[in-house]
Amino acid sequence: MMNDENIYSESECIVLLNKTIKGYSEFIKAYCPHGWRKSECVKFFHPIAEQQLEEHKRIAENLKRFSKNRSDAKAVSLSEFEQDLSDVDEENEPRTLLGLCLWDIFSNNHSVKDAQGKEYDLGSFRGCASMIAELLNGAKDNNDSINFDYVDFYMGTIWIDSRGDLQPFYEYIFSVLKQEGCDWEYNFPRMGLINFNKEETIKPEDYNPEKALAIEMENKKVEEFQKELDRIHDEEYEEAKYKKPSATVLAYEKIYGDLPDGHPQKNL
Repeated sequence: MMNDENIYSESECIVLLNKTIKGYSEFIKAYCPHGWRKSECVKFFHPIAEQQLEEHKRIAENLKRFSKNRSDAKAVSLSEFEQDLSDVDEENEPRTLLGLCLWDIFSNNHSVKDAQGKEYDLGSFRGCASMIAELLNGAKDNNDSINFDYVDFYMGTIWIDSRGDLQPFYEYIFSVLKQEGCDWEYNFPRMGLINFNKEETIKPEDYNPEKALAIEMENKKVEEFQKELDRIHDEEYEEAKYKKPSATVLAYEKIYGDLPDGHPQKNL
């Protein structure tokens, strides 16, 4: 984590994160009065057959979108999926969901800041996930044998956000942040590529035309793919100006009474 006067230290970030854990059990009891297993929340980790089929189709469509030459995926039927409730963990699943929602708010290029603009920066995508894992491990009961790892929270709710309503969980987190005098800045998602073909100074006697051509062709592929990602980003940004905001943004608006800075609809 950067050592900067405009960024809170890791220990100070942990203090803020702990505030979200403090009242979470009471929130869960109120939100799931008949228990986690009997609530709609159980679908986040144990999706019904219809949800699994829809996710399968969506993933196949996304893969096809990025590959023009990809053939249609094999058709699957609803009968191939079923909900499995045999391993519902009523202790750790609510905690996991809190960690995933914290990642969505504190990471993913968004920013949590205090009233003076000082940021609670939890680091990289992986660093943020790691800090959340360590925090929740420290908040567990001594007889709990399951230990979270950064992979449990990396990329937040990206794989489960379509399975249920996450807005109340985001509202809970934002209510804590608002009470602590914090605000949230939204960053519209954007994908970028890293090109590992670094330019190097090559001596004339070491020059290999075949290798140089291969690197040049690879660089062009990376450049073309990045242009495609940029095109998709621009299209989605324009669409976002006129479509229903995400659950995080709706939750922020509910708690703060306005859209967050950085959202495409903020100044329309």
